[in-house]
Amino acid sequence: MNLKQLQYFVRVFEMQNMTRAAESLHVAQPALSQQIALLEDELGVRLLNRGARGVQPTSEGALLYRHAQTILRQIDTTRSLLAKNDTRIAGTVSIGLASSTARMIALPLMKLVKQEFPGIVLEIVDIPSADLTKLVLQGRVDFSLSPDQQSIKGIEITPLLIEDLYLLTHSSVKLPQKNVPIDRIVAIPLILPSLPNQLRARVDHAFLSARLTYNLFAEASTSAILIPAVREGLAATILPYSAAQPETVSGIIRPHSLDFDLSREISLCSSVGAPENPAVQKVISLTKALIKQLIRDKYWPGCRVLY
Repeated sequence: MNLKQLQYFVRVFEMQNMTRAAESLHVAQPALSQQIALLEDELGVRLLNRGARGVQPTSEGALLYRHAQTILRQIDTTRSLLAKNDTRIAGTVSIGLASSTARMIALPLMKLVKQEFPGIVLEIVDIPSADLTKLVLQGRVDFSLSPDQQSIKGIEITPLLIEDLYLLTHSSVKLPQKNVPIDRIVAIPLILPSLPNQLRARVDHAFLSARLTYNLFAEASTSAILIPAVREGLAATILPYSAAQPETVSGIIRPHSLDFDLSREISLCSSVGAPENPAVQKVISLTKALIKQLIRDKYWPGCRVLY
């Protein structure tokens, strides 16, 4: 087993297609297939099931993928540790983001990192917020920006900002732009994050405290589904401004502030046992600086910095 085989296997695992994986690696498909077969022969297990619709990992393949990710990440870390100055800092840095946060900072952060440290490749992993710290613990990402993160063994938590929640509606909905009372929301169909979700739990608690019941239209695990539903006028939602920044700028979705307190805290989460990686530390510093700039420039309203 060698590093090239691990890199090939990881790419095939992630793309679930041998042809596309070969194209992305700039190798011939037969050569790629041969390397995967040699890896399976050496390990004595089948890693991938081939079929007409692509490849699917076996349980052994899924296990190897997790370990391969850690191994390849440690190699990147070693390269960064041996760098003598900022211009030589290189490697892949992976960040776990909730969909709403990713919509606000992913693209500007990519541009900033490439401008300041051309040798760093930034990977954005956009998943439901409930799964973010799991990826940190597994070593799949170097750090995450997690909403309402509870204390968990092995995770270092650094609060970054408080983010207010808004009632997000289609622009055709007639409501005051500011300080909408909770009893005005009762009649509006809502599409909300699926449980378990801390934001959803806070919404539930607010209505329970007011002895009111909201009109639940549907549920979804990420804002990638919630926001299109609002954009189509199917329902409103309660999310931070970041979840619908492009749509609010274009006027398709209208954010309404609430007259009751609903907010969430975004924290930077990293593994306590992870070795110090200069590339990761540079990206963390750039992330913090970017967040401050976006809030200061009022590009990210409804936020308060905590650092």
